[in-house]
Amino acid sequence: MLFVAVSIPASAQDSAGQAASTQDSSSLRDIAQKSANPMSDVWMLITQNDLTFYEGDLVPGTKAFDTLKFQPVMPIPIMGGDWNLIFRPVVPLVSSPIDEDVGDLFGLRADQIFGDPNNLSILQDPFSRTNGLGDIALVSLLGPNRTDGVIWGAGITQIFPAATEDVLGQGKWQAGPAGVVARMGKEYGGFGIEHFNFGILAQQWWSYAGDEDRESTNQMDIQYFLNWRMNPTQLVGMTPNIRIDWDADSGKRVAFPVGLGTIGLSKIGGLPIRWGMELQYYVTQPDIAGPEWNLRFFIAPIISNPFKK
Repeated sequence: MLFVAVSIPASAQDSAGQAASTQDSSSLRDIAQKSANPMSDVWMLITQNDLTFYEGDLVPGTKAFDTLKFQPVMPIPIMGGDWNLIFRPVVPLVSSPIDEDVGDLFGLRADQIFGDPNNLSILQDPFSRTNGLGDIALVSLLGPNRTDGVIWGAGITQIFPAATEDVLGQGKWQAGPAGVVARMGKEYGGFGIEHFNFGILAQQWWSYAGDEDRESTNQMDIQYFLNWRMNPTQLVGMTPNIRIDWDADSGKRVAFPVGLGTIGLSKIGGLPIRWGMELQYYVTQPDIAGPEWNLRFFIAPIISNPFKK
């Protein structure tokens, strides 16, 4: 039996290593570009946590409201991959500072509340921790599959009354239109328009069925984002959510935050993981009880799209 030893020159080994490193960097850059794009074809298993601090006339001191959301982004390529049909469910686990017994007061008249000692005792001390599942949402969007420049998508959004306690949800079936429009840059490190990602994802809901004792809903969520492309895999900026209750009195309708944070992309054991953290401050909020600060962080493993060939 003949054994042949083959010696590889050091220069060739270095070249191979540099090529592998360049290929890996290019792959990460492409994944980072797509994962920042709300209409791309990558699948992301997003887990996001929002720790929100509430204050107001009806809130003694500061109360913490925590929401852990599992929201996978699941695009399906259509029309030969030129367009994407995207489904994004949002399943929240909620920790609320409101006592679950407060839900027993929903739908009652004032005389029913104040005329019953048990109901009155609930109202006098409504703050206690309640944990459970919140209402589940689903947004579906259709739009062109583009990696940079102007992107857009349109579709519908729905909310399902899945909360395990009344105080953790709204008790209504809701639906309405949804749309996204954004401009994605393709450069990094500078300060021209191509060095920024910016846009909005807007969702509007109206209630059409559900618990008759609960108030009807007419509300909107607008997530806007403005991020500077610091390097191929790192963004700096903000991605807050504006909430609008159109049925509320003037001055109590809008909760408008601004923020500052960072979003990055790393590989763990070969698996690309998008991650981010952001601190947000609410410039406007309802005086009676509204959010003041929000601390958000998320982690999102990126997996292969099972519908791509």
